[in-house]
Amino acid sequence: MRSSRFALPLLALVAFALGCAHKSVIPGTNVADTEVNRAIVKTVEDYRTSIENRDVDRLLMLASDRYAEDSGTPRTDDDYHYDGLKHVLTTRLSRVRSIRYSIQYRNIHMVSDNQAEVEVHLNGSFELTSENGERYRNIDDFHHFMLERTAKDRWKFLSGM
Repeated sequence: MRSSRFALPLLALVAFALGCAHKSVIPGTNVADTEVNRAIVKTVEDYRTSIENRDVDRLLMLASDRYAEDSGTPRTDDDYHYDGLKHVLTTRLSRVRSIRYSIQYRNIHMVSDNQAEVEVHLNGSFELTSENGERYRNIDDFHHFMLERTAKDRWKFLSGM
C-alpha cells in the first residue's frame, strides 16, 4: 500500500519530465542535431562561403550532375541543368563587387534516405556592376534547397543554388 502511494506521483513526475524534454539542435539553427543534419548543414555552409568567395569551381563541385533548376518561373526558357550551371554562376558572380550572404536554417526534411529538403531563410545584400553603373540588391526571403546523398556519403545540391 505504501509503495503505491509513491508510485503515482513518481509516474506523473517522469511523464512531466519527458513531456518537457527538448531535442538538442545544431547551434545557431532550429535543426535537430543529428549526424545527417550536421553533414547537410556543413554542405550548405560550404555553398554559402563559396558564394561569398565567388568560387565557381567549388560551387560546381557541390552540385550533383543531376542538378536541375526551373528558376522559380513557369517559363521553360530560363530552366537549366548542371551543364548550364557553370554559365549561370560565372555570369552572375562576375558582376558581384561585394556580397553579404547569411542563411538561417529552419528545417531539414528527409524526402528519402538519400534526399533532403532544406528550408532556410536567406538574408543578403549584393553590390553589382552593370552597364548603368553600380546597383544594389537585397535578399530577404524563404528558400528551399534540395540535396542528395552520393555513393561516397557526401551531400550534393539537386536544386536551389
